Amino acid sequence: MGAAASGVQTQMQAEHDPNANFPWWLRYLAKAVGIIGGFVAIFFGVIGIISVTPKCIIAVLLQIASGFLTIALEAPFCCQFIEFIERIAAFSESRSHFHKALLFGVMGLVPILICIELETILGSGMIFACGCCYAFMALGKKADRNTMMAASDPAWSPQVNQPSMS
Repeated sequence: MGAAASGVQTQMQAEHDPNANFPWWLRYLAKAVGIIGGFVAIFFGVIGIISVTPKCIIAVLLQIASGFLTIALEAPFCCQFIEFIERIAAFSESRSHFHKALLFGVMGLVPILICIELETILGSGMIFACGCCYAFMALGKKADRNTMMAASDPAWSPQVNQPSMS
């Protein structure tokens, strides 16, 4: 239990880092979409298991597994009773936003590609949306105007080419 408490404390310190590149609400939005998406994926996976086609049954089973893994990665405190989740969550927190975007994007897209039904689109779509949030964070902040103008035109100078306000 002590290891779980220290892992939660480490995660909280990483989330409240004042030197982070993104505002706190964007990091919480990505986590919230992932947590809610995991529960929604499990819910719609259980509903979708009553299907007649084997492809759709495989898709919703993958969706349930993706939902559980998403919850384990984004909210390890929901799975404290499983011992190996602590190591998975610590590994997940050390990954870059690009890796998380790729993981959640693939986990959300595969069940939709296997079986296009309402249950898989709603369930796995939320996991895919979490991957999109992490992809936007992986792109980084937009540069300021002077940096973007200098990158597009090497002859541009902020002193010479100031826009007039008249």
